[in-house]
Amino acid sequence: MIPALVIWLCKKYILPRLNKKSSLSSAARFSKPATLVILLLALNFSAFAHNFSQVYHIKHNGEVIGKLAFSQNTDGENTYLKITSQVSTRFVFKIDVLTEDLAHFKNGRLISSTVSRSVNGKAKERKKTTFQNDVYQLQSGNKFNSLSQAIAFNMMLLYTTEPVSVNQVYSDNFQCFLRIKKQAAHQYRVNLPDGNYNDYYFENGICKLVVVNDSLYTIKMELV
Repeated sequence: MIPALVIWLCKKYILPRLNKKSSLSSAARFSKPATLVILLLALNFSAFAHNFSQVYHIKHNGEVIGKLAFSQNTDGENTYLKITSQVSTRFVFKIDVLTEDLAHFKNGRLISSTVSRSVNGKAKERKKTTFQNDVYQLQSGNKFNSLSQAIAFNMMLLYTTEPVSVNQVYSDNFQCFLRIKKQAAHQYRVNLPDGNYNDYYFENGICKLVVVNDSLYTIKMELV
């Protein structure tokens, strides 16, 4: 998803050049609370429109540097999410980034997800989460891991569902659960593993604005 991507982009490509220039595995079964969350979110899914889409402008210092498109399609008990984004900007050097995030939920439970990206035409390692034999198989490039905790809410859903009663969210990019903290009415913060955080602002249950907060920059995703 684009907030994590922008932070990764800065850490991976921008900071190293600036510096040069200046000098889970678990064996537990699904818990009853997790199962309850799945059932509640399954009911929430059933209320969604069968086809839903929205577009965000990605901005840095007030300038539009890209676009993010979100879509959700529901077919019976299956819900499919897709996020595509394109960013073209210059941080010391020109950079073009393309991303595609996909997720499949069935009866409110994540079945599979993938995170793909390319930078200046070069594909980067893909992140995959797949539900198999009552556990999640995690793949990041050539690295493999597993997760036994039920996944009923992931980062992609934050674009279309206000997390009123949800206190953690699965990151398909970081492949772990992250804390959600309510900051104010219809405003929530997700703390990232690298110490940065994203703020999400909602109106009528839909995310209107995402603010990526990093020590070196601020990126905004504004609903068009």
